[in-house]
Parts: sequence; C-alpha cells; structure tokens
Amino acid sequence: MSQNRQSLPGNVTVKRRRVRRETIALHSRRNFRVRPRPWMIPLVFAITIGLGTVLLSLPIASESHEWTHGIDALFTATSAVSVTGLVRFDTAEHWSIFGEITIIVLIQAGGLGITIYAGVLLMLFGNRFGLRDREFFGMELLDFSERDIYRLLRRIILFTFVIEFVTFLLLLPWYLNSNSVGAAIWKSIFHSISALNNAGFDLQGERLSFIGEVNNPYPIAVMGMAAFLGSLSFVTVFNMTRPRRSWSLDTKLVGLGMLSLLLVGMMVFLTLETSDGRVLDSQNVLNTLVNSLFLSINRTTGMSTIDFALIEASTATILMLLMVIGGASTSTASGIKIGTFMVTLVVMFSAIRGRHRSSVFGRDLPQAIIVRAVAVTGFGLLTIGIGVFLIGLTEQGNFLALLFEVTSAAANVGWSQGITVDLSHRSTIVLVGLMFLGRLGPLYIALSIPDKPRTRYRFPEAGVRIG
Repeated sequence: MSQNRQSLPGNVTVKRRRVRRETIALHSRRNFRVRPRPWMIPLVFAITIGLGTVLLSLPIASESHEWTHGIDALFTATSAVSVTGLVRFDTAEHWSIFGEITIIVLIQAGGLGITIYAGVLLMLFGNRFGLRDREFFGMELLDFSERDIYRLLRRIILFTFVIEFVTFLLLLPWYLNSNSVGAAIWKSIFHSISALNNAGFDLQGERLSFIGEVNNPYPIAVMGMAAFLGSLSFVTVFNMTRPRRSWSLDTKLVGLGMLSLLLVGMMVFLTLETSDGRVLDSQNVLNTLVNSLFLSINRTTGMSTIDFALIEASTATILMLLMVIGGASTSTASGIKIGTFMVTLVVMFSAIRGRHRSSVFGRDLPQAIIVRAVAVTGFGLLTIGIGVFLIGLTEQGNFLALLFEVTSAAANVGWSQGITVDLSHRSTIVLVGLMFLGRLGPLYIALSIPDKPRTRYRFPEAGVRIG
C-alpha cells in the first residue's frame, strides 16, 4: 500500500541534507570619532609648551651644559610655540644644537597652528568633517566639499614645506659665503622656518637680530617675502590663485588691508626714521626702501635691522597699532587679525553714514561677524591694558618701553626696546600669559560665538547713551 502511495502522480519524496552547526563570532565595532572642540586648542598648545619647557631646561639644551631656569625655559618655549620671538637669552649663544632644534620644532608646530596638524591626525583616524569642524580648522570660507578637505590638508602641509624649502635654497648661497657648509645649511633651515612662521627667532648672535645686515638687501628681502606669505594665510593664497571675480569677500578685505598696512609701515620708516641722526639716515636709496619694506612686513614677525630702542616715540606709537592688527586669520601671524580690523572699519564708516547694515564690495556683513570683530578687538585692547598694569606693578622705567614690550608679547611679534632680559621673573610670567592669550584668545573667542543666536527668548529693549 505504501509503495503504491509513493508511486502515485504528485507525490514527491524530499531528502534533506543534514547541516552541521556553525559558530559565528559577532564583534561590536565602535566607531572612533573625535569631534574638534574649542577647548582642545589651548590644551594642545599647553601640552606642547610644557614639553618644550622640559626639554629646554635640560643641560643638553644649553651651550654651558647647565640647567636653564624653569621660568626662562617656559618663556622661550611659549615664545616659540606662539611664534612671538621675544627671548631672554640670545638663541645662538645660549642654546646648544639640541636646544635650537627644540626651538625650531616648537616654531613649526605653533606656526600654522597645531590645529592643522591635529586635523591631519583626525583624518588618519577616519573622521568625517562637518560644518563646525570645517570652521574649527579655518576652512569654512573655502567652499570645499568634505572629500576635498583631505586634499586641502595635504595642500596646507605641502604649501608650508615648499615655501620653506624655496627660502632655504635662496638663503643657502648667501650663508655659504661666511659660514662652513654645516653651519650654512643649519642657519638656512632655521631662518626659513622662522621667517615663514613669523617667529622672529634668529641665529645671528648678540641679540642683534639682522642689524648687521642693514646694508645687505638680499637676505632680508628673501626672509621678508617668506614672512609676508606666512602672514597672508594659506586660505588667502589659495583663493588668490583663482580668477579675481571669484575671490571671496574675506580675500578681498585681507588683500586690501595687508597692502594698505604694508604701505603705511613703509611710509612711517621712510618719513620718520631717515632724517639726520635717525636709524636709517646713512642708507642709500635701495637699502632704505628694502629695509623699510622688511621692517613693515615684520610688524607680524619680529625680525629687525634696526635697534628699536633708538626709534622715535611717534614711530613706536604707530608700530604698536600695526602690531596689534597683525596678519590674516589662520595665518602664522597673530594680533586681532586684519579681517577683524577691516570689519571694524567697515562698521565704523557705515555708522558714520547712518546705515544700520554694514556692507562692503556689494555684500552685507552678517551680524555674527560684526559681534566677533567687536569682541576680538575689545579682548585685544583689554589684554594689553591688563598686561601693562601688571608689569607696571613690579617694573620701573620708561613707560613707552614697557608698553611696547607688552604690545609685542600680546600681538606675538617679538620686537623689543631691549628690556626683555632685565625683566623680573614675575614680569616674565606675565609676558608668558600675554603670549599665550595673544595667540589663542582671538581664535577661541571667534569660535565661541555661534553664527545664529541660541536664546529662545528676548528681553525688552532699552537705550544706552553712546558718544
């Protein structure tokens, strides 16, 4: 009966294959993501300064093979990372080759900003850049896609080392005329990095910077152009490679502002310091023009071909204003930044003309940009005022020299009227704080102010008397 049933049409016999058990291990994959935060910037800078302080205080870092005082090592490390250039000792005479290498590494790390190198590290971890991340790295003005961000970071690093390498090649023949091959190579490397990063450190000796080259226009012209490119910022340089019609408003303001201040600085030296008995009175026409150009560029760098203790009070006053303004945002220069200064001018002229909206080059400025400019400008002036007050509590002497020193530290320039070495340790610590705040304060404030208000309510308006 069963055989007949199996043979009936439609009946199917299914033979199932026995499947062996398989064990599958499931591992939870954690997506490692580090989102940049504004507080990370001062933390990374502080760690770098701390490491540099330890290295510079070691006996191996000094020519005498003795321990360097911790405060002096801290001052030098902060000056290098903040690319200021103020020094307690002459760099060539006090520091050994190990100390000089440490200083130049700190300059390179702090020049274009540790945030740029942090961006490369984040890229290696596979992080994706959002809009806020792009602003954190100073790239919100470039209109690059997320995929282009990685290419842009590579271009930044390439831009840095190409300019430094070209500067090195141009300086090497000049240094070979008066130095051994090894010394010429090292000095060319050191000064090319110091110039592009607007650091102001030098290996000329006797704390004279480049005063000995006041009659030699070639090296100062080379380093001056490298310093100018560094103060423009890679954002401006990259944007200027495009047709002029496609330049961003930021590039137009930075270009106009940098050129105007460059001419103002040159005119200051040409008109105030070339008369009889002044610091540039013995130069021929070519040397006078080159030195004036070099000194005007170095309002953001700190290299010098003159003794600033001998300049006129009127010259020092205008130079302090130029130092406070500084270079472009995301550049190697510091100060309140040229963009902040230009926005402040636009707002001021718009107010004088009775306009509540500030516009320039056919574009209205967003309210958030205006608030940032006012906040950064106020922060810069307040920092200098507090610095002068604190140093005035312990130091006696020429007030103009103290003000010049404080302004130079807060603006991360490095020019001095010769009082840095004579300051007490208490004043030295004040200058350390000024250099740190001057380098990071404007950036931190700008990042802390959002593009759009976050408040969900508004208070009633009330007037305040102005003017």
